[in-house]
Amino acid sequence: MSNSSLSIHEPSIHELFLKSKLSLSSEDPPREEWSSLESGSSELSPKMILFKEGKYHPGSGEICAKYIPMSDSSVLRHPYYAYPSVINPGILEALLEPEKLKAYPLDGQELYLNVCEELNLIPVRYFHRGLLQHTIDLKYYGLSRPSIWAMCMALEVNLHVVRLDLTSNFLDDDGCYHLGQLLGENMTIKELVLTGCRINSTGIKRLVSKLHKRMMRVLDLSKNNIGDEGFKYLADQFALGAIVKRLNLSYNDLGMESALTFAGVLEVNNKITHLDLSWNKFSTLKGTNDLLDKLGDSKVLVELNISWNALKVDKVFTKLLSSRNLKILDLSNNRLSNTAAKVISTSLLKARRLQTLDLSCNPLSPSDALKILNTLRKPTVKLLNLHMQNIVVDLNFVQEKEEILQLPYRKNTKVSHGEVLHNYTLSLPDIRPLIMKRMDYLTQKGKKTKLDIALYFLQLRKSVDIVQPRDILRDLKLAGTPIDEDLVDQLTETFPGPVIDKGTKTIKLDGIIEMIRRLWPDKKLPPTPPPEQAPPEQAPAAVVKKGKKGQKKLK
Repeated sequence: MSNSSLSIHEPSIHELFLKSKLSLSSEDPPREEWSSLESGSSELSPKMILFKEGKYHPGSGEICAKYIPMSDSSVLRHPYYAYPSVINPGILEALLEPEKLKAYPLDGQELYLNVCEELNLIPVRYFHRGLLQHTIDLKYYGLSRPSIWAMCMALEVNLHVVRLDLTSNFLDDDGCYHLGQLLGENMTIKELVLTGCRINSTGIKRLVSKLHKRMMRVLDLSKNNIGDEGFKYLADQFALGAIVKRLNLSYNDLGMESALTFAGVLEVNNKITHLDLSWNKFSTLKGTNDLLDKLGDSKVLVELNISWNALKVDKVFTKLLSSRNLKILDLSNNRLSNTAAKVISTSLLKARRLQTLDLSCNPLSPSDALKILNTLRKPTVKLLNLHMQNIVVDLNFVQEKEEILQLPYRKNTKVSHGEVLHNYTLSLPDIRPLIMKRMDYLTQKGKKTKLDIALYFLQLRKSVDIVQPRDILRDLKLAGTPIDEDLVDQLTETFPGPVIDKGTKTIKLDGIIEMIRRLWPDKKLPPTPPPEQAPPEQAPAAVVKKGKKGQKKLK
């Protein structure tokens, strides 16, 4: 017997499948039913169809158990059906490991849109575009509390925006809190403008809570309600090391307490280059002198605006004007008087780099203004702009100004001032011809009777020197040309006469006659006819005396 005849025929999987089906019955089923025995159904599954076409491979080469008619115990014993363990779908990671955070781009645009979608907010398109720019300007937008929170979350990861302007967007304590957290996380933002946001003392506490960690180029807190209580929180941050180059605290109702606190802070941290303290209450000498004294010690202060504070200080200006780098000083709309003018004129000689000095709207006299102007004759004075608007000056000031500006080292100097007082008296218009012409017009206006007022006064002067106003009114009324009493009263004030008994005013006719001759020189009274001569005397006629018996002729 050959080796081929001795070889054992190994049945295939398909044959085993058929044998297992046929072994269940003593008789072989007809051939037409074999296909149903193989698959258990006339329709093949999609995976089987793809497997027969060679487009699908199950991987392990094992056949699914539903195609094998045997018990579960036989599956475990069969060498061809060892199934692999189920792969973990991620249950352990979901239970034991923290959720992976989504990474957003560093511009913050996608994060802003996702936060707005979660909070059901309408995104601000201008802010979304501004995340890729240097400045975001949201003045007068009326932003709500959720909008501020969404913007702060987007700006925390942003690396482009340097300036954020939220002028006149009213911020409550919650909005100030989110902005404070933003200042602690984002070091890219260097300029923050919060003008007119109505931030109170509790809001400023949350806003500057992390300011000591960073350096700001611009911090504008003007037109808020910080007050002395809120300024303490800002001063604490400066004491901890906060650096702000340009600080604007105008319109914040700061008083003596803030001045003393600020003076104490400047002893430790004096790095402000531009400071605006206008429209506050620094009129008290004690706190203001200490503050200006510390500002005078600054080595970096370039511009100081302390206008509209009702200042009365004077001697401290000597140190302030001689500051090392001070270039612009605004002292307008205060209460600086004669003593301050002397100190300023003397201190300007020591001013090293001061270029602009504004003294407008201060109660300075013309001599005080001239005293300050004369300091510009010194070449050592570096002042280029001297503003003294609404300060009255005299002619000497104007002449001195013209001479100073013609000096070779004063070609670029500008000096402004208020009105100029002249040394002459103003001439008033002569009202006498106006009154006489007005009376002439009214007397000629009547239709029934016309009166020549010049001839009336000429005729009246022949008999009297003075006349009472009521007599003139009576005569004109009888002539049919009445005149208002106001005009006659004005005539009385213009040509006054002596006051007679009981304070009655009179009119002197000599001044009226003089004005008539000047206005109407041709008007004259008609010549007066000579008096009639009496007839010659005749002999007296005989007197006839009647008696009882008849007439008798008397010699």
